[in-house]
Amino acid sequence: MISSRQKLILKAIIDMYSEKGEPVGSKALMALPYLNYSSATLRYDMAVLEELGFLEKMHTSSGRVPSERGYRYYIEHLVTRDNDVTEVFPLIDEVFSKKALGREHTIKEALKLLTDLTSYTAVAVGPDILQSHIKRIEMVPLGLKDAVMLIVTDTGHVQHQQIHISDDMRMDDIKEVIHTLDDLLKNRTLEDALKVLKEEYAISELNQFMSYQSQIIDSFIEAFSKFASDSFYLSGMTNAFEQPEFNDVSHMKRFIDMMDRREIVKLIGTAEGISVRFGSDMEIKPLNQMTIISIPYQIDSKQKGTIALVGPSRMSYQKVIPLLEYIAANLAKLYKDNNKET
Repeated sequence: MISSRQKLILKAIIDMYSEKGEPVGSKALMALPYLNYSSATLRYDMAVLEELGFLEKMHTSSGRVPSERGYRYYIEHLVTRDNDVTEVFPLIDEVFSKKALGREHTIKEALKLLTDLTSYTAVAVGPDILQSHIKRIEMVPLGLKDAVMLIVTDTGHVQHQQIHISDDMRMDDIKEVIHTLDDLLKNRTLEDALKVLKEEYAISELNQFMSYQSQIIDSFIEAFSKFASDSFYLSGMTNAFEQPEFNDVSHMKRFIDMMDRREIVKLIGTAEGISVRFGSDMEIKPLNQMTIISIPYQIDSKQKGTIALVGPSRMSYQKVIPLLEYIAANLAKLYKDNNKET
């Protein structure tokens, strides 16, 4: 489709544009030792790449900038990993070496480091919580009037919900309700568990504890909502506002609202390998000049999460991709180790 020389030119233009954010002309390309061609030859190939839709010409400059199609081709066929990125891998290792502080803390620190290293917005989505299986439900008394219901999943998630024991409730009866819930819901996905609680046979099983049933089920549902909250992590949201693509205040407000509502989760790829979504892929105005690049991390045959960066289309992919890949590998190990300990 395009010649070897044109591939070199396209790669050079994208690398230079990512670094400086300025249109690239033939003069700048001629300075590269591996593009020792005449200005006329370079201009011809640039015109061909523009005609094919890989480059765009800026009205205010004779130089070219990459198009979305150009970026896609670059990421799929031309991008190389920047070996210098490995110099910061020990910083990532240090974050994950402190996993004793808790998985949530480690993930947040890893995302903060990623945003510090890239100046972009980082998002991590844990395993699909709806598909996690309940490992056990148990109750831990905290005193005469309070207890905690614990829900543990097979992916290492642990959620707790405090239960207040009123005067008309007996601790032993509440324990029996929790035990009945454990029998009913163990080994089911959280999604199935919510459905089961509405079915007749589950209601009949709990009927003997009618005075407690509503409160316990409400506590379970509240704990479930916390699960969903805990599987989403965000760092560096304000970094986006430093990009010229966000010079519209209304776009900034919409971006904040989108993150608060977690609409970004719908846009993050879950397919194998690197997934890139450009502005034209997303019907969300604040992102029409931005890019979401994401990489999944596999926990087991059924569970995987995703880590992503949100930034301008001209982000440095040769640096960003190896960073995402390395952190994704560490996240997978973090979840697996946590599962073994649960």
